[in-house]
Parts: sequence; structure tokens; C-alpha cells
Amino acid sequence: LVKTLGQTTETGLSHFRRLVAESKIRPGHFGPRELLCKLLWWHQAAAEGMESVATGGKPYSVYASDDEMEARAVGRQAGKTVEQLAVAVEGYQQRLTKAASQISDPNATVFVHEDGREDSVVQRLEAMEQRWQAAIEEVQAL
Repeated sequence: LVKTLGQTTETGLSHFRRLVAESKIRPGHFGPRELLCKLLWWHQAAAEGMESVATGGKPYSVYASDDEMEARAVGRQAGKTVEQLAVAVEGYQQRLTKAASQISDPNATVFVHEDGREDSVVQRLEAMEQRWQAAIEEVQAL
């Protein structure tokens, strides 16, 4: 799953970079760049949750809805270019890959949603893979 997510992430990032080259991402408009901000946040949360659990800590927990966390993520990344966001995603992918390999139980909880739902390593990787696949489909259509 980690390898598949890494490959899907790289494919997705290549599409975002293509959109910049084609001038299809414009600052100030909601679109692919903001989608990348959301994906970056999911990568960060997964990496940090897995790193924490891998070292005996607690899972990454949020106290707002997924939609609210995504909206906050877009705001935190204001002013950053697609390339800066892509480089950050790549860094989190590396961290996630390393941390996931250090967790012996793939069913260990690494993320807790605001409603109390818990995601295991496998569930978080699968959810991220699905998010990236959906994003790829969306940006390929542009």
C-alpha cells in the first residue's frame, strides 16, 4: 500500500505541475491548487500520526470535521506555489513510508477523526490512495 500510494502521489503531482505549466492554476481562484493543499494536509496528518505511533505515541487526532480541517489547510498554505506544495507532499510521503514500515501492526490506529472514528495504518493508506485517485481524475479532466 505504501508503494502504491507513493506511485499514485507522484502521478498526481505530475498532473498538478502540468497544470501550472499550462497556466490552468490561477492564484485567487478555488481549483486544483486548493485541492493540492488538502492532499498535503492529509499527507502531513498521516505521516505525523504514523511517526507518533511508530515511536510509542498517540495517533494524530483532530477536533474539527474533515471538511473544516481541509479548509484550514487551504488557508495555511496561502501564498505557496504548486511546486512548494508538491515538494512538501514528497517530503511527507518519505516520512510516511519510513514510519509505516516501523509499525508492526497494520491495524494500529494512527488517525482519529473528530467524531471518534479511528483509522488504522491500512485504512489511512487506502483512504489516501482513494483521495489521490479522485484528484488525478479531476485534474486530468482540466
